[in-house]
Amino acid sequence: MSGIYIHIPFCKQACHYCDFHFSTTMGKKEAMVKALCKELELRKAEFSGEQVATIYFGGGTPSVLETEEIEQLIA
Repeated sequence: MSGIYIHIPFCKQACHYCDFHFSTTMGKKEAMVKALCKELELRKAEFSGEQVATIYFGGGTPSVLETEEIEQLIA
Protein backbone atom coordinates (compact mmCIF):
# COMPACT_ATOMS: atom_id res chain seq x y z
CA MET A 1 0.00 0.00 0.00
CA SER A 2 1.20 3.45 -0.87
CA GLY A 3 0.53 6.92 0.42
CA ILE A 4 0.83 10.25 -1.35
CA TYR A 5 1.85 13.49 0.37
CA ILE A 6 0.69 16.72 -1.29
CA HIS A 7 2.35 19.89 0.03
CA ILE A 8 0.06 22.92 -0.01
CA PRO A 9 2.36 25.89 0.62
CA PHE A 10 -0.25 28.53 1.43
CA CYS A 11 -0.88 30.04 4.85
CA LYS A 12 -3.12 32.79 6.12
CA GLN A 13 -0.19 34.19 8.11
CA ALA A 14 3.47 33.44 8.75
CA CYS A 15 4.31 31.52 11.93
CA HIS A 16 7.62 32.43 13.56
CA TYR A 17 8.49 28.76 14.24
CA CYS A 18 7.85 27.39 10.74
CA ASP A 19 10.80 26.23 8.61
CA PHE A 20 8.72 24.98 5.68
CA HIS A 21 8.27 26.68 2.34
CA PHE A 22 5.08 28.74 2.37
CA SER A 23 3.39 31.80 0.92
CA THR A 24 0.85 34.11 2.49
CA THR A 25 -0.18 35.34 -0.95
CA MET A 26 -2.95 33.32 -2.60
CA GLY A 27 -2.32 34.79 -6.06
CA LYS A 28 -0.67 31.64 -7.40
CA LYS A 29 -2.90 29.09 -5.68
CA GLU A 30 -4.83 28.20 -8.85
CA ALA A 31 -1.61 27.74 -10.84
CA MET A 32 -0.17 25.59 -8.06
CA VAL A 33 -3.22 23.30 -8.03
CA LYS A 34 -2.97 22.92 -11.83
CA ALA A 35 0.75 22.13 -11.55
CA LEU A 36 0.11 19.54 -8.84
CA CYS A 37 -2.58 17.90 -10.99
CA LYS A 38 -0.16 17.77 -13.91
CA GLU A 39 2.60 16.26 -11.76
CA LEU A 40 0.23 13.62 -10.41
CA GLU A 41 -0.79 12.75 -13.97
CA LEU A 42 2.83 12.55 -15.15
CA ARG A 43 3.88 10.36 -12.21
CA LYS A 44 0.88 8.01 -12.04
CA ALA A 45 2.87 5.21 -13.68
CA GLU A 46 5.04 5.10 -10.54
CA PHE A 47 2.01 3.70 -8.71
CA SER A 48 1.13 1.12 -11.35
CA GLY A 49 -0.04 -1.97 -9.52
CA GLU A 50 -0.01 -0.17 -6.17
CA GLN A 51 -3.04 0.57 -4.05
CA VAL A 52 -2.94 4.12 -2.74
CA ALA A 53 -4.31 3.82 0.79
CA THR A 54 -3.85 7.41 1.96
CA ILE A 55 -3.51 10.88 0.51
CA TYR A 56 -1.92 13.31 2.96
CA PHE A 57 -2.42 17.04 2.56
CA GLY A 58 0.15 19.08 4.45
CA GLY A 59 2.31 22.13 4.26
CA GLY A 60 0.87 25.48 5.11
CA THR A 61 -2.85 25.38 5.61
CA PRO A 62 -4.49 22.88 3.22
CA SER A 63 -7.86 24.20 4.38
CA VAL A 64 -7.32 27.25 2.15
CA LEU A 65 -8.15 25.00 -0.80
CA GLU A 66 -11.70 25.02 -2.09
CA THR A 67 -13.61 21.74 -2.15
CA GLU A 68 -13.35 21.68 -5.95
CA GLU A 69 -9.55 22.04 -5.78
CA ILE A 70 -9.25 19.10 -3.39
CA GLU A 71 -11.54 17.05 -5.64
CA GLN A 72 -9.30 17.87 -8.63
CA LEU A 73 -6.22 16.64 -6.78
CA ILE A 74 -7.88 13.44 -5.59
CA ALA A 75 -9.26 12.66 -9.06
